This record gives sequence, C-alpha cells and structure tokens, in this order.
Amino acid sequence: MVGIAPIKRLGQHFLRDEDAARRMVESLAVSPGDHVIEIGPGEGVLTHWLARSPAKSLTLIEIDGRLIPGLLARFGSDGRFRIVHADFLSWEFPESGGKYRVIGNLPYAVTSPILFRLFDHRIRIHDAVVMVQKEVGERLVSGPGCKAYGIPSVLFQLYCRVHLLFYVPREVFRPVPEVDSAVISVHFLDEPVVPIADETFFKTVLKTVFGQRRKMLRNTLKPFVDDPRSLEKLDTDLRRRPEELSPEALVALSEKLIRYAVR
Repeated sequence: MVGIAPIKRLGQHFLRDEDAARRMVESLAVSPGDHVIEIGPGEGVLTHWLARSPAKSLTLIEIDGRLIPGLLARFGSDGRFRIVHADFLSWEFPESGGKYRVIGNLPYAVTSPILFRLFDHRIRIHDAVVMVQKEVGERLVSGPGCKAYGIPSVLFQLYCRVHLLFYVPREVFRPVPEVDSAVISVHFLDEPVVPIADETFFKTVLKTVFGQRRKMLRNTLKPFVDDPRSLEKLDTDLRRRPEELSPEALVALSEKLIRYAVR
C-alpha cells in the first residue's frame, strides 16, 4: 500500500508514526469481548496495533477502494477482521450484542460530520479514541469564555466525557497537512449530565444563540417569545452572551424559556 497517492477530496493524510498509533490503541484499552470499529484504516498503521489487541471483532470501514486489497492481504487471514468498503457516514451499524468501541485517524474533510454521526449513534457506542485537527480537539474540551467554545463543546460535554489525550505534529503524516492534530477520547454517557426535558428545543436554542454569539441574550432570545418582556421572567442576566454560559447553565436557560416560548 506504500506509495498510494492520497486523494485530496477525501481529506486523506496517512499517519506514518508508529508510536502515535500505538499510543492511540493503548488509550482505547481494548478488552477481550470488545467489538471495535476503525474508521478509515488507510495504510493500516493503527490496524497493525489493533491486531495485537484481544478484541473479539475488528471492523474496518474504508471509503477508498484502492486500499482494500492491501488491508485484506495484511489482515484478512485473521478471522476477527471484517474489512468493509464503505463510507462511514452512510454505513449502518450492525448488531454486535454490545456497544462498539471506535478508533480512527479521521479525514480532515469530514471530521465534524463523523463526530456528529458518532454522537447521533451514541446509544450503540461505548467510547471512541480518534485523531482530529488540533483546533477541533481543543474546541470539544473548551469552556465558557474561550473563543473555541460553541455548540460542539456544549453538546459533547453534556452527553459525553471528553478528554484531549495528546498532540501529534503535522510532520508525521503523508502528505504533510497545514495543521497539527490532537487525539481525543470520547466516552458516551447513558444520560446527559443534567436532565433535558426537550432535546429538540434545546438544540434549537443553541443554534439560535450561538448563531449570534456576540449578542446579548435579550436580543438572541426574542424569536422565542411573542412579547420580549416575557424574557424578564426567566430570572437570567439577559446582558450575558451565550459564550459566557456553561453547558449546564444553557440547559437551565432552555428549561425556563420553554415555559414562555411560542411553539
């Protein structure tokens, strides 16, 4: 597989650092009986270390058909492996008898869609260790008042435990990207850290207020009520901006707002 030209539109940057791959697999801490999915195995650098794990099954999802023969040649004789030529964004999770564990060096071009697909299927996933752009990793763990803090930060911190594990320099990829990378772990919770009565309404509130993140709440919340004076009943400092509120405070705001909102 060495020498296969990366496809730019797929956001391919092949990892060349065995140490980073080993650390990622060690961070996932695979146990006997685990069902593991690797997103975009590429040239098999991560897969090499996964093959040494005690996983019960290992499913590789690779969108680039040129890489499938090499993966089959290296790992096809191991009966635990299932090598699938598919786009992870449209691939259907099969029944596993348990929750999946996910690992991968995510393609830069589709990092956010993949993260949110994992989020949307969290009922089927125990956790994930993935490599993303440094900026994306820092965004997911950032708190109120940080420039990177936004909707992904809020949602992932409410429904998951997210940790930034370590950074990976750009020089260890082929081709060399314009940014460094970060490895993050995401443990999906059975329930959000605080109860959310109406998740759809809460997400609408987030999109509305963070769509104008520098404006005060007294302005961004107006679309939700017939009479702006109703906002005074929220017992909230309406001079604050959404980027100043913790995920828990944003949930509390949504729970109050829903009582007066136009539905």
